[in-house]
Amino acid sequence: MKALVQQFKILVLLFICSFLATSIFAASNTFPTVARLSYMKGVVSFSPAGINKWIKVSLNRPLVIGDRLWSDIDGLVELQLGAAVIRLGNQTSLKISNLNNTIAQFQQTNGKLALSIRSENRDRRYEIDTPNLAFTTTKSGYYRIDVDSKKGITVVTVLKGRGDIYGKNASFKIKEGETCRFTGNDLKGHQCSAVGPIDDFDRFNQERDRRSVKSVVKYVSPEMIGYEDLEHYGTWKVNKTYGRVWVPHVTVSNWAPYRMGHWVWLNRWGWTWIDDQPWGFAPFHYGRWLRWQNQWTWVPGPRHIEPVYAPALVVFVGGRQFNLQVNGSRGIAWFPLAPGEVYIPPYQVNRNYFVQINISNTVINQTYINQVFNAPKINIVYQNINVPNGITAVPTAAFVQSAPVNTAVVQISPKALSNAPKSPVATVVPGPASVQGGHDSTNVAPSKEIVSEQAITKNEPPPAPVPFTQEQPLLENNPGKPLTNEQSEQLSQPSQEQQNPEAKQTPDVQQNPEVQQAPDVQQNPEVQQAPDVQQNPEVQQAPDVQQNPEVQQAPDVQQNPEVQQAPDVQQNPEVQQAPDVQQNPEVQQAPDVQQNPEVQQAPDVQQNPEVQQAPDVQQNPEVQQAPDVQQNPEVQQAPEVQQNPNVQQTPQLQEAPPVQPAPEMQQTPHLQQAPELQKAPQVQSTPEIQQNATPPPQ
Repeated sequence: MKALVQQFKILVLLFICSFLATSIFAASNTFPTVARLSYMKGVVSFSPAGINKWIKVSLNRPLVIGDRLWSDIDGLVELQLGAAVIRLGNQTSLKISNLNNTIAQFQQTNGKLALSIRSENRDRRYEIDTPNLAFTTTKSGYYRIDVDSKKGITVVTVLKGRGDIYGKNASFKIKEGETCRFTGNDLKGHQCSAVGPIDDFDRFNQERDRRSVKSVVKYVSPEMIGYEDLEHYGTWKVNKTYGRVWVPHVTVSNWAPYRMGHWVWLNRWGWTWIDDQPWGFAPFHYGRWLRWQNQWTWVPGPRHIEPVYAPALVVFVGGRQFNLQVNGSRGIAWFPLAPGEVYIPPYQVNRNYFVQINISNTVINQTYINQVFNAPKINIVYQNINVPNGITAVPTAAFVQSAPVNTAVVQISPKALSNAPKSPVATVVPGPASVQGGHDSTNVAPSKEIVSEQAITKNEPPPAPVPFTQEQPLLENNPGKPLTNEQSEQLSQPSQEQQNPEAKQTPDVQQNPEVQQAPDVQQNPEVQQAPDVQQNPEVQQAPDVQQNPEVQQAPDVQQNPEVQQAPDVQQNPEVQQAPDVQQNPEVQQAPDVQQNPEVQQAPDVQQNPEVQQAPDVQQNPEVQQAPDVQQNPEVQQAPEVQQNPNVQQTPQLQEAPPVQPAPEMQQTPHLQQAPELQKAPQVQSTPEIQQNATPPPQ
């Protein structure tokens, strides 16, 4: 009998170990990404994460968690996400809530938004949160969200595709060819009808979509942000060593990569390059550069591997730790990485991310990548350091102020270059101008009323970044390196309390009658900061590269629902009411939620504290008064999510108002049949209402 008990214990232990190992691998495959500001028309204002003001903004700026956009009167904006695009109409507010390879989540509290998904990926979810509802989908198609903040109305239209809509204690499926109008946040007063004729905003989206379809994607991954511009601004050629390469159409004399643009400091990413050229995104955040046939040539990574974004694929020379002299003052220089050379991120990463960001952007030996990751210090021979006109140098002051590089560039002597250390990190401390990208403030901003608006969320986003003024003293201690997850976590909690001292508690929104206890979470053991790289006269070339190592696709990592504060926006032009109308589809109860057992360390993710058991909630067989729920002091976040400072107390729920009849709607155009909606591999948790963690920009 004792032997049987012992065998049973061993089997249980093996099962637990297998479960944890699988979970750790899954979480480590989740990595952060960005959105590209790819098109602007009219007046557009921008509030960067950590800066409490509205400023002007440049094209090609990578947008990150916590960034806000305001499209003013006659404004139009386009954000590229790789296989999807988001576009904003006039008087539209948008805040980026979460961005990684499993979810792209945005808050919209006023105006018109269109989501166009070109290719379907079950592991990538898109979510638009409004004051009335949260819309989510994984299906390819064309979706439009119209929000009138003054009237308290959200209209969701599906010209192609299908999706799910979530409110308080309810969910709703919307099909292709439907337009549905919602008031309140319980989904019980919605009215649906057939889609009416398209308007000017739809025509603008269709025109931009046609441009993307014409772009060639057979040489790069369709997940690469900015690939659409390569066909228009360059020529594809065949290189015997690297295969298909791209040569830009450049007429500027003495041009070199990373010379026409400026540097900015992005929260969690660090020093990031913003190029001035209309095609200047993909070639500067993916791939490698090669001097070939007397031309600078861009070499993309393997097409079959989803590319991982990098802030700038360069090596720096000089900086704070070495007094590189340029024209009698302190300076810093850089040059592009060549094919087969390892990129060492300046921010905190784990081993899997370190491997992914390299094998997805160049053909390289994976054993060599692991050797570089394991080495605290390593000596590397760089090819492009010896290429004539390949090095760009500027005074450090111009670098910090985000000054245009092509007007600040200076010559550097060969002797100074040979003596200076080479490093993956620009050892320069940023200032407020670095975050703003050198741009001035603007008076064009959304209204305070729209900033104070709350939004329903299905997946709980990470907390908003702390103000840059709180980060800056810590950045002085380790120049050029963003804060670690632990440092950001320490700053986050007091920051949110200080910024919202009078915030009222908002009710919990629950969907599930039963909540399961989350499994224990283990921290990723293999996370390190980027090692310093020093020049050594007795160094060896990197080993021969192997063709395209296999990479597994990142699994779906979903996050906990939440309702949070929305960004600033002015009044939207009147949202047309939906016409007459179909029967309200059945409002379904959301399923049980399971927590993801591991949190991956990545640039925009903070570690979570312990997981506590959710309180039991009794299921009501009929419409009854909701039971009181005890407040949770700390709730474990799902992967890629920062710590939730407070889970607030739930009030009692009331019965939903009766459904009102809808006004008339115009006839829908011809629409294609939507593909079948498939079950998501993991079910997300319930929506929650939360006060915004940061004060609105003034």
